[in-house]
Parts: sequence; C-alpha cells; structure tokens
Amino acid sequence: MAVFDAQALIDSGRRRICEGCGFLVGTDTPRCPRCGHTAATQPTAPARPTTPAQPTAHADPMPPAQPTARAQPTTPASRVSRTRATVSRTRAARFDAAVGDGEVTEYGLGGMAGVPDRTIWIVSHGIPKTQGSMVAIGPGRLRAADKDMYVWRDTIAADALLQAGIRWQPIDAPVHIDVCFTLPFPQRFEDQSERITGSGTEHPPRIPAMQTPDRDKLLRAVQDALSLPNPGNRSEAESQGMASRFKLVADDSRFVYGSEAKTYPRPGHTHSWALDRPGAVIRLTMIDADVDPMPRPTLRDPGALPPRVATLHEEVVRRNRLSSLGG
Repeated sequence: MAVFDAQALIDSGRRRICEGCGFLVGTDTPRCPRCGHTAATQPTAPARPTTPAQPTAHADPMPPAQPTARAQPTTPASRVSRTRATVSRTRAARFDAAVGDGEVTEYGLGGMAGVPDRTIWIVSHGIPKTQGSMVAIGPGRLRAADKDMYVWRDTIAADALLQAGIRWQPIDAPVHIDVCFTLPFPQRFEDQSERITGSGTEHPPRIPAMQTPDRDKLLRAVQDALSLPNPGNRSEAESQGMASRFKLVADDSRFVYGSEAKTYPRPGHTHSWALDRPGAVIRLTMIDADVDPMPRPTLRDPGALPPRVATLHEEVVRRNRLSSLGG
C-alpha cells in the first residue's frame, strides 16, 4: 500500500480539499468525483516583473544560506471538523439503514448452539454478595470491600461449569439473563406493618426483601462471575482450578437485557424461584429464544419451584452434602 503525505501534496499545489466532503482532489479537477461539488475559481494576481540585480563594486561575497528546520505541516481545524462531521453522518446512516431481521450465527452462539431450547439454568447455594464497593490495599491495588464476594463469584462459576462442561465455547452474542436472589433474613429487621397488612387470613403477611443489598449490585457480581476469568481480580484463598478460568459468556457487555428479583427463603417467599436457603437461580437465554418471561414478585402465594429448577436444587443439595462428608 502506497504511503503519502496529504499535507505535502496540498502544500505543493497538486491537491486541494473538497469543500463539500473533505476529500483530497487534484487542483486541475474542478468537480469533486466523490460528492460532485464544484470548486469556486480563485482569481490570481498577475506576476510582478522583476529587474535583475545590478552588480556593485567591491561587494562582499554573500555568506552561504544556513539550513533551516522544516516546519511541521498542520491540519487545518476546518478540515478536521469536516472529517468528523462526515464520519458522524456515515455512522448515523449505517444505523438508520440497519432495520432488517437477523439471527445469531453459530459463532455467536458458542456452546449454546448445542442447547436445543437455547436456555441454561444455574442454581447456586450461598449468601449472595454485591459487587461495586472497593477498598485500597496498596499503591494501585484495589479489592472488593467484602472479600466473600470473590468466593460467591467462584461458586457461581463452578456451578455454571458443571452445567456447561469443560468444552463449552463462550457465548459471543446478545444474552438475556434472569436472576432470583434468595437472601438470608436480615439481622436487623425493619418493621413493615405500616406498609403491608394481612388480607383476611390468620397468618401474618409475607415479608418482601425491601432492605439492602441492592439488586443492581447483586446482578453485577453474577454477570462478572459468568464472564470474567481474571486472576488479578480474585482473592488469595480463591480456587485456582478450572472454574477460575471458565467463561460462560465472552464479556459482560453481552448481557443486553434481563430481570432480577430478591426474596427471602421459603415458605415466606415472594417469588416462585425462591429457594429454601440463601442462593440464586439464574437463567440465561438468547434474546431470540422462545421462553416464558420471568415471574413477577407477589405478596400472595408465588407457587412451587419450576420442575427444572427443583431438580437442579436437589442436585446441589446432594453435591454439597457429599462434599461436606468428604471434607
């Protein structure tokens, strides 16, 4: 590919900048071949005649000219502004034209290509942790304010690995994520009797999880657990096994849509995905998958766990029991 100095061509008079689109055009071409803009002719002043210098007697010889540093060419501000405007118009035109239907390719699906319903369920047991608050532990070194957050993320990654398998290829396409967090009852409970009252039954009303932690910070930890195998962002005691290098999704920016809910454990739960202990139920789907929307929280009986989630929940209970006996 030939390399040339555009400013040098302009300075030499062989090229000019089109005022219509900023394209580089020959000075002998009045009409721009790119946008059709015609350059205005500039009148030129007649050259002034010069008279030869008369020799003078006893003139001292002229000293040789000293070399001068060549001025660096500069790009006119108007040209930069026009170029940016052109790029902006091109980008806007590209997005305005992108109105057709599409579908995710095999490459974008990754391991999800082998899942018939394009849906993965993950059940993790443990106290859900938030991600967001950081503390300094040295010059240029930060870690999460709650170190247990790293353990929680590693638990989710390990459970995802068991569901996907070691040959899983990360999803590199738009992903829909739904998460229901089952939180432990808070040590300090906020009285909600002025806000919620019973509706004719002999039992007190259900208690919604209206206290901290916040849903968005809980979701952030889950998304990073499924897409962030970064050893530099892990605790010293965290597992360095396969789960610490596993990625279900190529990057957390691929999570383009989703829902999250928080509830206390059964039987006083307010969501049908609630567990009987602290943990999380996670559902990942492709955005074009035909799945039912995530149920909404309710102050009435939310119902039983979905059969698929109940099976995974029992598997995790059995696996954790065997792990405790073996340890």
